[in-house]
Amino acid sequence: MVLITITLASFSVWQIPDNPKMTIVVTDYESHLNGIDARHEIIRNAVDESLLKMIDGDMTEEEFISIAEISSLQIKSQISELVESKAPEEWQKSYLNYLESLRSSNSYIREALVLANLQIENSENDQINTILMEIERLQQESNEYAKFATDSRP
Repeated sequence: MVLITITLASFSVWQIPDNPKMTIVVTDYESHLNGIDARHEIIRNAVDESLLKMIDGDMTEEEFISIAEISSLQIKSQISELVESKAPEEWQKSYLNYLESLRSSNSYIREALVLANLQIENSENDQINTILMEIERLQQESNEYAKFATDSRP
C-alpha cells in the first residue's frame, strides 16, 4: 500500500508542471513555418466557406460566430507559437511577415464577426457592404504577407 502511494505521488508531482507557461523548441524553422502555413490555410478555408454559407443563408449567424471565435483562438495560438519559437536572425524576416499574415487573418475574422452581428440586427446594406470590402482587403493583405514570408525565407 505504501509503495502504491509513493508511486502515485511521484506521478502527480511529475505531471504537475512547475511553470505552466508553454515552451516551444524549434530546430527546423522551415518545417515549422510550413506547418504554421498549412494550419493557417485550413483555418482560413474553414472561415471562408462558413462565411459564404452564412451570407447565402445556408448557415445561421450564431453557427458562424461559433466557428469564427474558435478560428480566432487558433490563429492567436499560432501567433504565440511563432513568437515563442525565437527564430534565428536569418529567419526573422520570414517569421515577422507570417506574423503579420496571421494578424491580418485575425482582423478578417473579427470583421466577419461584426458582419454576422450586423446581419442578426438586420442592419442596412451600406454597413454590410463596407464590412465586406474590409474583409476582402484583409484577406488580400494576409495573402500578401504570407507571400512575403515565403519570398523572404533564407
